[in-house]
Amino acid sequence: MMSPIEAIVRKEWAETLKNKTIVWTFVGLAATFGLMPLALSIGLPALMGQAAFNDPDIATATRLLQQVAPDFTALSPLEQFQVFILRQFLPMFLLLPVMGAMSIATYSIIGEKTSRSLEAVLATPTTTRDLLLAKSLAATIPAVLGTWAVFGVQALLVRLWAGPTVAGFALDTATWTLILVITPLIAFLALGLGVIVSSRATDPRSAQQVAVILILPLVGLMVGQSTGLFLLGLGAVLLAALVMLVLDVLVLLAGVSLFERERILTRWK
Repeated sequence: MMSPIEAIVRKEWAETLKNKTIVWTFVGLAATFGLMPLALSIGLPALMGQAAFNDPDIATATRLLQQVAPDFTALSPLEQFQVFILRQFLPMFLLLPVMGAMSIATYSIIGEKTSRSLEAVLATPTTTRDLLLAKSLAATIPAVLGTWAVFGVQALLVRLWAGPTVAGFALDTATWTLILVITPLIAFLALGLGVIVSSRATDPRSAQQVAVILILPLVGLMVGQSTGLFLLGLGAVLLAALVMLVLDVLVLLAGVSLFERERILTRWK
């Protein structure tokens, strides 16, 4: 027999696949986030020539890379530019699971509240913790796997088009750790916040606005890297992973305590 969590996850996936808007929106975002950095790293030098390498922000970021990896100085200006562009847009891959998972989770809870199908689940012996955990996993797993797949394709294309040298600097240990470790943690954190809001909201759009709490810092990461203020290293990534792991647990516990199960069950009486 399936556990309650597994049963809810399978039910959520079946419902998600029926919602073509969510599916195709995620596919479109994934294609954009995966191809845009690679297209810019190859297309801008072809269009602008040497002028593409003269940006002062690129020079500042290049100096940071040289401090972390002295061998970076041996790269040609084109290769250094490509590494800069690919690393600059790396935080975009953290936006993808947040936006995808939030779309699934908010429409899951609020859609079921609107259609009054959530009450049937709440009336079962399934605990609130298992219910929220299952809904979070049902939204997190496809969003994270999709993000990993897109990044894997981009990594392969970088190696084929830009060469192993650029791939070695752009896709270092910190990059892979960020994608493989931070992606599921930040998606689960966004979902925890979204579930809390969705349990009280009646409009999916109002619930999805909570994603701005996480999107704005990610945009700040992109701006900071592009202007040469800092460079995401392995130490910073591991520290961020630890902080987000703690936040994930706290948000899940908060969601269980704030989820008004009885109010939803009795709201139509």
